[in-house]
This record gives sequence, structure tokens and C-alpha cells, in this order.
Amino acid sequence: MTQARFLLQRFFRMYWRTASYNLTRFFLAFTLGLLFGVTYVSAEYTSYAGINSGMGMLFCTTGFIGFIAFTSVMPIASEDRLAFYRERASQTYNALWYFVGSTVVEVPYVFFSTLLFMAPYYPMVGFTGVMPFLAYWLHLSLHVLWQAYFGQLMSYLMPTVEVAQVFGILLASIFFLFNGFNPPGSQIPGGYEWLYQASPQKYSLALVAAIAFGDCPDDGGSEIGCQVMTGVPPTLSSELTVKGYLEDVFLMKHSEIWKNFGIVLGIILLTRVLALVALRFVNHQKK
Repeated sequence: MTQARFLLQRFFRMYWRTASYNLTRFFLAFTLGLLFGVTYVSAEYTSYAGINSGMGMLFCTTGFIGFIAFTSVMPIASEDRLAFYRERASQTYNALWYFVGSTVVEVPYVFFSTLLFMAPYYPMVGFTGVMPFLAYWLHLSLHVLWQAYFGQLMSYLMPTVEVAQVFGILLASIFFLFNGFNPPGSQIPGGYEWLYQASPQKYSLALVAAIAFGDCPDDGGSEIGCQVMTGVPPTLSSELTVKGYLEDVFLMKHSEIWKNFGIVLGIILLTRVLALVALRFVNHQKK
């Protein structure tokens, strides 16, 4: 436990002193929330065009804020890996406690950065409710946390930060392409179904979409999900609600929130286990 306490202190001090990293992502998160808030102020989500625009907003905001965490953590993780190699060679501490330190230190910074994003974004785009706000914040924070951990994993696996960025962006592009927005989940060809199911972004997007547009506890309620859509094409029912459209076209259901939440936690855990294995067994030192 002495090693764990020492490494936790070390990581928190390193992050506190790395103002360029944390202040930059705080600024970008707030700016991104303000930008999308201004863009979608007074937006309506009950028409066919409106709900598709709203889904595009969720897709872009979730993708952008996650991508910021993914790319910004790589230089930090790659640079500190050199110190880890040196200290591991001298048997200063166990790789497990280094892994614990790098895991825990991201949590408060990620949750605070997403809170800065949510503060202007959530009310300006027309979303309401304290509990939906907290649920949206939690699930968005877990998505950003996974992106940061995924960036660390790529940094531990690859020899340089440049190589890690190339392979990481390639994988991220595949995940984004098959996250169920465009093409929608119901229109993905059967041969690519496995990519759709394997995309971590699919579950994060489904969570925030279900919270924002899929909640309708009672028919005829005031929630966005209960509203009957207008301007629908002839191929869709004229009585289709926003919630029904979300479920039929995007395959994102409010009833699956807990299932998707568990899958997201599992993906985060798997990513950290892979990062621990990479720390323990991958060594890019040049003799």
C-alpha cells in the first residue's frame, strides 16, 4: 500500500503541475459546450428533420469531447512511460500500482471537464430535468473516461506517440462509422453487424440518446420522447413518436439503459486490463 499511496500522490501532483494539459481540455470542453449550445439554442426535436438534427448533435458532441480526451492524453502517457521503464528496471515499484495511479488520476479531471461542457450545453439546447442531467453527465463522463484510457492503452502498446495516434485514430474511425448513427443501426448490413456490436461508441451514444430523446414513461406525456413526430416521410407511420423513431430506426431504447451501462463499464474494465498487460509485458526500450 505504500507504493500505491506514493504513486497516487505522484500522479496527482504531475497532473496538477501539467497545466497545459488540464487547462486546455477544460477550456476546450467549455468552449465546445458553448458552441453547440449556441448552435442548437431554441431547437425543436419533434419533427423528422428536428430529431435527426438532434441525433447529429449527440453524435458530434459525444465524438468531439471524447476525441479531445483520446488525443490529449497520449503525449502525457508516452512521456511518463520512459520514467516507468527506468524505475521498473531498478525495481522501484510494481507495475500494478503504477497502473492504479494512472487509472485513478483521470477520474476527477474527466468528470470536471464534462461538467464544464454540460453547464452551457444542456440548458441551451433545450434539455431539462435534474435527474436526466445527472444521468447524461455520468454516461458522457464514462465515455470520455474510456477514451482517455484507450489513449493510454495505445501509448503503452506502440513505440512512439505518433504511431499510437495513427493506429488509435484508425480504430476510432471504424468505431465511429459503426456506432449506429450514420448509417442507423437498423440499416447496417448483416455482414457488418459484428462491427456494430463491437463498437464502444455504440453503447455510449445509445445511452445519451435514450436519456435525451427516448424517455416516455406515460403516453401523451410532456417529455420529448412522447411527442408525435411531424413531417415524417410516407414510409413511416403518421402516429410515430420520437421514442418510437429512436427505437425503430436507431435501435436505441430507453429500456436498455442499464444493459448498455453495464456494457460500458465492462469495456472500461477490459481496456484497463489490456493496459496493465501492456505495461507489464510490452517494452519499447532500445538497448
